[in-house]
Amino acid sequence: MSLKDKYAIVGIGYTPQGHIPGRTSLSFHLEACANAIMDAGLRRKDIDGLICYRVFPPASNEGQVTPYLVAQHLGLSPTYLSQDAN
Repeated sequence: MSLKDKYAIVGIGYTPQGHIPGRTSLSFHLEACANAIMDAGLRRKDIDGLICYRVFPPASNEGQVTPYLVAQHLGLSPTYLSQDAN
């Protein structure tokens, strides 16, 4: 069975690294995703899946960042959500 023309990871999004005052875990996720979408030349409606890598500990004043939360803030309605870590 070939996966050709069935699945693609097509964009990469980077964010600043390290402790950056005024930034939340969610803001880094959203920026990385928005940059990846732009890098891929996609529109949000083109995205049918979202996999977030790694759970970053939330700051004391914020909740857990989940793929569902990221999708919600990005205005996505994916049919597949997942979270992975090494």
